[in-house]
Amino acid sequence: MTILKRILILIGLLILSPFVGLISYPLNSFSGGDFWVLIFQVIFAIIVVIGVMIVLYRLIIRDKFTSLFKDNYFSKKIIVYTIEMILVVTLLMLMSGTPNGTIYQKLVHMTSFTDVRLQYFFIIISVILAPIVEELYFRGLIFTYVNKTTNLTTALIISSLFFGLAHSLFNPFIFITHAIVAIFIGLARNKSNGIIAPIIMHMIWNLLIFLMVL
Repeated sequence: MTILKRILILIGLLILSPFVGLISYPLNSFSGGDFWVLIFQVIFAIIVVIGVMIVLYRLIIRDKFTSLFKDNYFSKKIIVYTIEMILVVTLLMLMSGTPNGTIYQKLVHMTSFTDVRLQYFFIIISVILAPIVEELYFRGLIFTYVNKTTNLTTALIISSLFFGLAHSLFNPFIFITHAIVAIFIGLARNKSNGIIAPIIMHMIWNLLIFLMVL
């Protein structure tokens, strides 16, 4: 594979990276209506996003998508990465500050929703669903591709930068925070040889943010 082709593939993956946010779009654009229709829309969005990733994985990595879930290893090193990530996130959150008020007021501040059902559905998407989808894309697809065609260091850098850019183009704090945390998750991806550990770490990260804000 030529260098130009690799660059074009990476550019394509970078352009597609905001696509994973499609699973949150029905909720973010929700202006009222049937709550169960909203749930159906989110489930449909997840199916579409994962379906696209399966096709891309097959075409780019030339392997089955399920390989990400096979031969996953867990070690003390992954626990160390997780602890380091938690310390970094805690430090960054303390630096940024958190809103004041009751739990309900804070959820309104975080989600922009006054409906309790929507608030908690937002948490479910953020803590459970988004980590799964995002890890499948950034550490499952992008990290695997770059690591396979270059080396670990390059894979860590590119997947982390893409992850940061996908979450913020104009806010340096958000970009840097996501990129730094992505490095720890990428290290866990490499050490565990699979995607399960990164998904768990991502869930812990998002949950930690909610707990610190609340």
